[in-house]
Amino acid sequence: MSKSFKIHPKKMKFIHGFSIVIVSLFVLSSFSVNVFAQEEIILTPLSLGANHLGSMIKIETVSDDGSTWIFVTSTEPVEREHMTINVRFTDKNGQEITDVNYDIIVTQDDQIILDKTMVNQQMGIGDHLTEELPSNENVNIKITLQGTGANIPITGPHGESLEIKVVPEFGTIAMMILVVSIVSIVVISTKSKLSLKL
Repeated sequence: MSKSFKIHPKKMKFIHGFSIVIVSLFVLSSFSVNVFAQEEIILTPLSLGANHLGSMIKIETVSDDGSTWIFVTSTEPVEREHMTINVRFTDKNGQEITDVNYDIIVTQDDQIILDKTMVNQQMGIGDHLTEELPSNENVNIKITLQGTGANIPITGPHGESLEIKVVPEFGTIAMMILVVSIVSIVVISTKSKLSLKL
């Protein structure tokens, strides 16, 4: 003779409420506010580095005078992997800025993983490859504009630094919340099925 397993209505409400809180925390933790940039996920792979599969992170920012837009596309930060960073410079109308000069410094956990000065890109687009990342945490990219042109006088913003933070789509805390959410849903589903059996 099979026994029915029933959950007290108050306990069921608590479990449902707990699940909603966990899922809400996970959703909220997936968003990152960045004063300097706007973040979106794209699916275009880059050509450099071992970590070239999956979604890419695209971030855009603009110089103080609005004349130079910087579009940074990178792979997600993965421990012990190189990170590919593509930098593209355009004017306010979306046209590539040719012969652009800039410095780029990339850090993670206060450790420099890429440092290049006076980079000159004739086409306004450049690919960079970092050293192996020490962790899966956020990566900070600092780009200092050094004007455009190879001859003096150099035009455009000069000496202006723009900082960008690359936030992993799923950070450590977000992954923990996701695991707890999944376990909670599985437990609730299992108990719900058991309560229906006689």
